[in-house]
Amino acid sequence: MVTEHIKESSGALFTRPDSVMASADAEQAVARVLRRWHLPDAASARKVMGQLAREFEDDEMPDEFWHAASSKQFRDFFIWGHDHDFGHGAMRSGAMGARHVEITTEAIRTGFLPPDLNGRKVLDIGCWSGGDVLVLSGLGAEVTATEEHPRSAASAARLLELVGCPATVREMSVYRDDPALRQTFDIVYSSGVLYHVTDPVLLLRICFCYLRPGGRLIIETKADTESRDSVCHYSGTAIKGWNFYAPSELALARWFLDAGFAAGDIQVHTRPMKRFLACGIKRGAAELPETAGFSRPGSWLEGVH
Repeated sequence: MVTEHIKESSGALFTRPDSVMASADAEQAVARVLRRWHLPDAASARKVMGQLAREFEDDEMPDEFWHAASSKQFRDFFIWGHDHDFGHGAMRSGAMGARHVEITTEAIRTGFLPPDLNGRKVLDIGCWSGGDVLVLSGLGAEVTATEEHPRSAASAARLLELVGCPATVREMSVYRDDPALRQTFDIVYSSGVLYHVTDPVLLLRICFCYLRPGGRLIIETKADTESRDSVCHYSGTAIKGWNFYAPSELALARWFLDAGFAAGDIQVHTRPMKRFLACGIKRGAAELPETAGFSRPGSWLEGVH
């Protein structure tokens, strides 16, 4: 059920979703699966937390990420990404706080993310220290995660190892497209990444090609929530934070369309904090709708995938 259809000249381009689950129920579902990764006792929780603090020491305090640290090149420093509860009162704070909890909760509430992922393969793009991975794996998915920042990828892999989560982390840029992943995943999930890349349509096309027919792409991104036109705010590197394109909902939907998703199979939800959560359903394999100007000319990504 949807509240509103946004029409282009060809019909409904995208819709806005209604809630399919109460917020409290979705939040409880996420909290429940995160408890799967608590250590068995207080001594173990403190030991693992201390081990990770020594192996992956923050170069800045997490609450300084948006200030002093963000004036550096991203690869030149390390800060833990998501808050992590090891259980028994042992907690490590991260620069992203509890956003992995908030966003996965909203994705479940809107129906974008099924609360039961048993038997499904999920790709998490841009996992940082692994908060989203723990939720997705806890929901039952077989998770592969990617992260381009070397120390962040290593921290996520180590966290997963120490808490017993079976997900796999690959240190790689999303742009290092891998034809072997063609039509591999039931869900591609990417939170807080799209506005940090210089070529969002290429990223979305790669994601489309990695999805199986019937699969879905879930994107969370910085947004322009004021405009009803197809516009993007651009910051680039002139402003701290490496924020490139912040799209309006119409621009974001058109990016999905240009990546291969069909009009009417795209949904865009505005989060309470004025960011977007979007979902596209891949009904079947499709070629790139237009190859002119594509940043990977002649690549496998142009074909029917």
